[in-house]
Amino acid sequence: MLKEEISLKKNNILRVKGPLSLMLTKGSLRIFGYIAKPPFKYIVPSYKSAALIANENSEVSIIVGENGKYEVVEKDIVIEWENVSREILEAKEKPLIIVVIGTVDSGKSTFTTLLANMSANLGFRTAVVDADIGQADIGPPTFVTLGFIDKQYLTLTEVEPAMYSFIGTTTPYGVIDRLILSIVKLSREALRREAQVVVVNTDGWFKGSRAVEAKFKTIFHVKPDAVFVIRKNTCLNEIERLKNILRNFNVDLRIIEPPEFVKERSLEERRSIRELAYTRYFKNSEIRELSLEEVSLLGLDILSGRILENKELDLVSEILSLPKNSKIVLGTLANKTMYLIVRGNMITIDMESMRKLRESYGPIRLKILREGWEKGLIVSILNRDMEEVAIGYIESIDFENSKIKVRTTYRGEIGGLIVGNIKLHYDKETGVVREQGKWSL
Repeated sequence: MLKEEISLKKNNILRVKGPLSLMLTKGSLRIFGYIAKPPFKYIVPSYKSAALIANENSEVSIIVGENGKYEVVEKDIVIEWENVSREILEAKEKPLIIVVIGTVDSGKSTFTTLLANMSANLGFRTAVVDADIGQADIGPPTFVTLGFIDKQYLTLTEVEPAMYSFIGTTTPYGVIDRLILSIVKLSREALRREAQVVVVNTDGWFKGSRAVEAKFKTIFHVKPDAVFVIRKNTCLNEIERLKNILRNFNVDLRIIEPPEFVKERSLEERRSIRELAYTRYFKNSEIRELSLEEVSLLGLDILSGRILENKELDLVSEILSLPKNSKIVLGTLANKTMYLIVRGNMITIDMESMRKLRESYGPIRLKILREGWEKGLIVSILNRDMEEVAIGYIESIDFENSKIKVRTTYRGEIGGLIVGNIKLHYDKETGVVREQGKWSL
């Protein structure tokens, strides 16, 4: 890798695509609203791209990694982004709520960063509601997070979370109402804390009629003053549908173009980015043992119903011909389903066994889980005031002794845990946290 020296004239634009690193040695650059001056260093990872605008004649040293590249141009869509952002920020009365919509790899997070930085630079108290639960910047994945822009930031990952709202999964399908409720809750909290500008960065689901309906429902409940939609060829029909829906309402809808120098991420790259975020939020974590009698465990159907008594477990064991080296450690009835957690060998169920069970318990379904099934399930930590204060995951549940072990960085009193459907694995040697897929009953 060779170091190259680049001279930029005022208003020249340096487009970069990682991996590469650069140092500003003379002059001044602006990067998505962030004003950089020497000695400024910027590392662009392989999954990112950026457009840097020279505020004056400037000089940059750049080192380009494998598959990284750069070019100097005189025009870029980011100039239009700056102009329309300034227009909205200066013209609209405060408080001002702005919603940003776009599909994956459209530049939503980049535009949100630019908008928030410009708002802060204009002197407005600015908040961001990060609702991109799969590629979260401010908080961990699976959460909607509120952050305040108290200075200019190069990336929203540097912003300190002010409030969390747990969704429990990394995709919006099936959780739209919960997602919208969280956005509304955090937007109201931002206004309560006297934010003058609130920018809502939505998730990247914007393909198909259900996605359009979801984004309209978000707009309907949030009641923004302005909506920015980033145009990509993959979602032109969706943009037209949303425009047609909104044309009869007092919503300032702006359609803006995507960056010309965008880095599209593979599914594996997106997962790796999430794992970097998980790892950051589990740094210096520890395992805490809690009594199930002293914490509320929410979000698990298996614990929401009636717990079977010992004599019932004996009857069920007999009906199912449970092997001698196996034991039912917990049985519950919830939502016309019998849940059994079994230690030892798993059970093979035949029609006759189900017939006998239904004679005693009615037309139930049967779900059998091996002891340890819960390991890795992501949770939101609630304090005694029912505030969501941290991310965690379940290490184990000892149902016989009513104990649960949770890995988290939170050291205060815990009042409850909300369980999601993502499973995580913590590597004790490296401290890296990996996704192990999704789980559901």
